[in-house]
Amino acid sequence: MKKLLSVFMCLSILILTVCAAPISTDAAQYKPNTKIYADAYMLINLDDDSHPVVAQKNQDKVKFPASLTKIVTTIVVLEKIDDLSATTTVSRQAIEALYGTDAQVAGLKIGDEVTIEQLLYLTMVHSACDACQVLAECVGGSVPEFCKMMNDWAKSIGCTNTNFVNPDGLHDDNHYTTASDLAKITLKALENETFYKIATTQQYVYNDYTYVHTNLMLNRFYVTYYYPYAQGIKTGSTDEAGFCLITMASKNGYNYLAIVLDSPIKHLDGYDTKCSFIDCKSLFEWAFNYLKYSTVVRQNDVISEVPISSGKDADTVQLVAEKDVTTLVPTALDPSAVVIEPIDPPAQLEAPVTKGDKICKAKVIYAGKTVAKVQLVAGQTVELSTFLRIITSIKRFFTSKAVLVILGVFVAGIIGYACLFVFKLSRDKKRRAERRAKQAELDRELYNFENYLPPDKK
Repeated sequence: MKKLLSVFMCLSILILTVCAAPISTDAAQYKPNTKIYADAYMLINLDDDSHPVVAQKNQDKVKFPASLTKIVTTIVVLEKIDDLSATTTVSRQAIEALYGTDAQVAGLKIGDEVTIEQLLYLTMVHSACDACQVLAECVGGSVPEFCKMMNDWAKSIGCTNTNFVNPDGLHDDNHYTTASDLAKITLKALENETFYKIATTQQYVYNDYTYVHTNLMLNRFYVTYYYPYAQGIKTGSTDEAGFCLITMASKNGYNYLAIVLDSPIKHLDGYDTKCSFIDCKSLFEWAFNYLKYSTVVRQNDVISEVPISSGKDADTVQLVAEKDVTTLVPTALDPSAVVIEPIDPPAQLEAPVTKGDKICKAKVIYAGKTVAKVQLVAGQTVELSTFLRIITSIKRFFTSKAVLVILGVFVAGIIGYACLFVFKLSRDKKRRAERRAKQAELDRELYNFENYLPPDKK
């Protein structure tokens, strides 16, 4: 029964991760109410095609990935090699490259003939560095050339803060990544069914020896770490990287991916404890217990109204939700505390408007966080009023800036012309008065008589 449950869980998460979309930052992120020791972590919702980040800390902080590197090694090999039953020979260089490193190995011997499939399982299940070296030489021709393939692949899926200098994750100051980039890497890798199968295999037999997955959350004999809902994917640790883990969990229909980087060893309950496993368990349990899917907006809920110009029998248009919005929110959600805020709504609409026309989007806000976004559409059809259209057009014409400028210039011209006309009339009147005065003076001088009558003013 437990095997059937495990198979069901595997298939469920596989379906959820196929055709993975870019990671969404639109959804709300929450702060876990439990202690997380890691310096950087991410919890990603696998039930949403956009894979929203549910919780995170220092997701873009550059970190050393240690053996999480082997996720990239594995997916690059799978994309380059079609026949996993093909064999390759273990070279002296591949083995000697690890001398003195204290790296974890599967005990491959120089000259061994090993299949690509065997090497991949040893890489992901046992975290064998010798298997990585052999794969790199087989696929890339050399380790440096294979690392170039790794970096090219990482860049091709949008990783911007990642660089690899080896295929196994042994420490190098120039070998780094971020939790955000590792999320992109893992989600992309999980699209590959073979990768998923290998990454979630709990035991693998090679040369009559059974290798157990290094993720101790899968092992019921490690009581402190064991978590029955966990699956795969990869562990990693060096002195510089701390303890790192990427794993999935599925419970009650909810599915998450956890990424933990640079987690310490702590003395907990009397034991030295690798906190990467504790951190992932804490993140999963917090999410399963305190988050749930809830419908925060119903289709056709009236969100707001917008004025409409030239509408027949209508001055406004109701904006309604295009569809139900169901998103991950706290279990203690109070529906009355949900606020829906339109994003850049138009100041006014122009008739005609048809019911269902997309108008703008709105943010769904709870406890100060944007938990989702919804498309707002016209709630009713508003036909065009021809009479109002004409009146509005006339009004718009005479209130437009260009027309106002032209009218202003025209009025200013008329006023200027009137002023000029009055000025000229006044000037001419003054000149005529001056001429009459001069003529009268001249007549008095010429005729010199008392009863002189001046000429008619006309």
